[in-house]
Amino acid sequence: MKKCDSQNVAQELAGLLMKLSEGKNDPHTRRQANRLITQISPDDVARAEKHLLASGLSAKKVQQLSAAFVLMGVLDSDENDLRRRLPDGHILRRVMAEHEIIRCFLAELEELNECIQQTEKTGSASSEMMRLAHVAEHLNAMEEHVDRENDVLFPVLKELGWGSLFMQIQNDHTYLKTAVNDLIKLTIASERMASEVFKLRLSNTVRYLCPMMREHLFHEDRVLFPLAVAMVDDPAVWQRLKTVCCEIGYCGIHL
Repeated sequence: MKKCDSQNVAQELAGLLMKLSEGKNDPHTRRQANRLITQISPDDVARAEKHLLASGLSAKKVQQLSAAFVLMGVLDSDENDLRRRLPDGHILRRVMAEHEIIRCFLAELEELNECIQQTEKTGSASSEMMRLAHVAEHLNAMEEHVDRENDVLFPVLKELGWGSLFMQIQNDHTYLKTAVNDLIKLTIASERMASEVFKLRLSNTVRYLCPMMREHLFHEDRVLFPLAVAMVDDPAVWQRLKTVCCEIGYCGIHL
């Protein structure tokens, strides 16, 4: 892309981000985002962000707007459904299959929380508590899933200049790991806690963990992975990720 063209794209992107900061999300804005997403480079994003920072917006707000732009651009694309356009053997198909498994466990966790809140006693031998320990164990096994993204996929995107757009996704990994650890500790300590205290702590953990995990998975499936497929054209990168995945197997599934 010529320098003048790149500057024009950066200027248009800065204008679009300002629209988003004003709450504009009309069809014209979404079509503009969808068009720009195919033209921009990391340098264009950096120029647009620099312009917004100079206009007085905070760094956190600018980062949020950039992520919102990418989300809007890829969601409006007909080619965004990776399950339809990637071959069955592509490693991201496996990763997204793991995401579906996680969603099933989250739904079960919420159902269990509702059941436990209705019971008088929370003994570890009850069927609900045994199922809770089982779900917590599976969610804890997903740590390997997160490590693969952190160790293989994110570094590649950073090298290509896209790391700043997904800082929140990486930060989410830390918060989610802490929440799952809290759930594990809670199930272990349940016998030593008063029933009402346990139920309150369980409810708080579930209400924090499940929505955050779902939003995190949505951003990976609909923003991070489509962008990675579009930007990473080195077969060796995908093969390296697949090799790591094959060594581990499907995370969260215990045979």
